[in-house]
Amino acid sequence: MSHEDDTTPAPERLPGPVTWLDTAAVVIAGLVLFSMMSMTFLDVLGRYLLNAPLGFAFEMTEIGMAVLVFAALPSVTLRGAHVTVGLFETFFRGRLRLVRDLAWHLVIAACFAGAAWKLSTLAARFLRYGDRTSVLHLPVGWITWFGVVCLALAALASLTLAALRLRRYLSVDTSPK
Repeated sequence: MSHEDDTTPAPERLPGPVTWLDTAAVVIAGLVLFSMMSMTFLDVLGRYLLNAPLGFAFEMTEIGMAVLVFAALPSVTLRGAHVTVGLFETFFRGRLRLVRDLAWHLVIAACFAGAAWKLSTLAARFLRYGDRTSVLHLPVGWITWFGVVCLALAALASLTLAALRLRRYLSVDTSPK
């Protein structure tokens, strides 16, 4: 499902709070990406020109990648921008297409919810044991809880898309001819 397809609404057609969530996710992901880029630039500059690399750059890049992926996940879900393969698109028309779309949105939501639940057990364990990163000693549990929240938001985003898809189908199907 992509934006060439009519099953996923463009971000500007989403309800207000959902649009705000999408914007927040994109801004957070963009800021994290810019921070990682800047830090890598300074690390390379310091390493080769001043012989003084940033000692924490590798650790922050690892954390930044996790935060970037999780922060972008709700927006990617809302935009229907996951990697897809459309081998059988021509076989799905009308109600069959609706059933397919709803089923996939529910499967995606269930997968994200399951991953959020599993990650929450890890996050709780990290906090309970006081796990920290090796260089900056940042608490791993709070970073992991950020991933849990983003996975849960992505699950809600998929459910929102299912509801919007169903509502659009019903409004088209029941409109006067």
